Amino acid sequence: MSLVKFLQRRLRSVGYEVVPYPPSDWVRSRDSLQRMLNKLAIDCVFDVGANRGQFGDQLRDIGYKGTILSFEPVQAHFKILSEKAAARPPWKAFKYALGSQNGQAEINLNEDDVLTSFLPSKRPTSTHPRNRVVAKETVDVRRLDSVFDEVVAGIDSRRLYLKLDTQGFDLEALRGAEGVLGKFLGAQSEISFIPIYQGMPTSLETIKEFQSRDFDVVDFMPVTRASDGLLMMEMDCIFARNLEIRREAQI
Repeated sequence: MSLVKFLQRRLRSVGYEVVPYPPSDWVRSRDSLQRMLNKLAIDCVFDVGANRGQFGDQLRDIGYKGTILSFEPVQAHFKILSEKAAARPPWKAFKYALGSQNGQAEINLNEDDVLTSFLPSKRPTSTHPRNRVVAKETVDVRRLDSVFDEVVAGIDSRRLYLKLDTQGFDLEALRGAEGVLGKFLGAQSEISFIPIYQGMPTSLETIKEFQSRDFDVVDFMPVTRASDGLLMMEMDCIFARNLEIRREAQI
C-alpha cells in the first residue's frame, strides 16, 4: 500500500480526508451528494437511467448503505447493472425506462454508450467525439406512479430520493411520477447548458418544472466541461422538497 493511501485510510477512520487543492469537480460533487443524503436521512434512492450502474457504485463508494432501485432498459447495460446490483445489496435492477406513458419506445444506442438516449444526438464535438447513433433498440417504458407499489414491495425504506439521468428525457420521467412525487424528499436531475441532443429541455425549463412541483434548488454538481476545461456543459441539479428545506431553515 502506498504512503498516500495509508494516510488517507487512517485519516478517514477519524473523519478527515486529504484532497487536492483546489478540490476537483468530482470531490465537490461527491461531498454535495453525501451532504444531501445525510441531511435528509435518505434510505432509498431511485436511480433512473442507471446505464451500467455507475451511480449505484458511487453511492456505495461514498458509504451509502440504503436501498438502491435502478432502472435501465437497454439489454447490454442491464446485464452489467444487474450483476453489480447482486454484488452490492440492497440494490435491485428493473429492465425498463421511466417516462410519461406506459408502452414501448425506440431508444438510440450511442457509440459512447453513456450518451444513449430516446432523443436524437447532435453532431460529434471535440468534447463528445463519439456522440453518434450506431443502432436502435425497442425497450419497455413505464410511468413511475404505475409501478411504484411493485418496486417498493418488501422494502421498509420510506425516505426517498429520485435521481434522474436519462440523457435529455428527465422531464418525461418526472411527469410519469406525478402520482407519487409527494413521497420523495429530494431529487437530482442532469441539466444542460449546451444541448447535445435535439429537442432536449433547457436548464431553465428543467429547474422551473421541478420548482412547479414544490422542489427547491439545493446545489449544482459539475458533470461535463467543454474540452477546453472551462465552459460548463452539463451539471446535476440537486433539489429538496421545499417543505423540508423551509422547516430546517425555519423560513
